[in-house]
Amino acid sequence: MQRLTRQRNAVFSAFSDAGRVLTAPQILAHAREIVPEISLSTVYRQVSLLLADGEIAKVELPGEPARYEVACKPAAHGQPGHGDSHADHHHHYFHCSSCGQVYLLHSCPGPMDDLAPKGFQVKSHEVTLHGICASCAGAETAGKGRAGKSH
Repeated sequence: MQRLTRQRNAVFSAFSDAGRVLTAPQILAHAREIVPEISLSTVYRQVSLLLADGEIAKVELPGEPARYEVACKPAAHGQPGHGDSHADHHHHYFHCSSCGQVYLLHSCPGPMDDLAPKGFQVKSHEVTLHGICASCAGAETAGKGRAGKSH
């Protein structure tokens, strides 16, 4: 465990403040609200230390920059759909194609054995839903409503 610094605290608090999966530049924006002089290289350094300490986890989506989330603690693994052991625990995500944000999904579709060809054994799975988040969908609806009105 590394010592707690203002920068480390600012980086880690970005996750609790945002409540979602974040890229390094998004972490920087949140951290600057606490430590205005923090740099992107400091954010990457702190992210690396938090990863090494198991405080955060890396989220990788194909064709997207790396994102990070608060790592789950073993106590959270008793939730339905998350398996019986720490190794079985995993997350699924929703990626908004409009704003690019990634959100954690709090459920799992369960075993994927029925989707695999006969004789294959599924060892793990990853699910990422792609679409438009509620904020972007609301903005689209509001924009269409305003565009249809004449003055």
